[in-house]
Amino acid sequence: MIKEKVTKNENKMDEALLKAKAEENQYENIEDMPLNCLDDYIKYNERARALNKKLKVARYQIKPCPVELHPTERIVFGRNDQKENALPVYLSDSMIDFKMTLYPGKTYELPRYIIEYLSKKGTPIWKWYENPDGSKETRISHFNPRFAIRTIYKD
Repeated sequence: MIKEKVTKNENKMDEALLKAKAEENQYENIEDMPLNCLDDYIKYNERARALNKKLKVARYQIKPCPVELHPTERIVFGRNDQKENALPVYLSDSMIDFKMTLYPGKTYELPRYIIEYLSKKGTPIWKWYENPDGSKETRISHFNPRFAIRTIYKD
């Protein structure tokens, strides 16, 4: 009885794997891949990198996903270091091509990728640490955040 259940589950997993591989190989030509959502762009870029590495030539360019397709959050932007100055944000990589000037105290609908990028920025705080052998060295203890990003939730 137990062996029958295990066999049925294995068959279901095998079918799911075969289906996933069939979907993956559906687009043999990289130019035929649809680019309708964020996942499509991620899959395209992974495939382009693999083909470029295989060909040893950068034949297929990496396409950043348009800002409109990224999931967004509504935030109030603020600066901790220069409270009144605007912040021009330019970020262009394989995930996004973003250009906008943010003013402190204003509400924005920003992609989560940009919010995460801004949240990581900060001034490093260094601290002495004692190693197990008795020697001392300086390492980054933490970061003081440069920006105050407050999420606004909808009711």
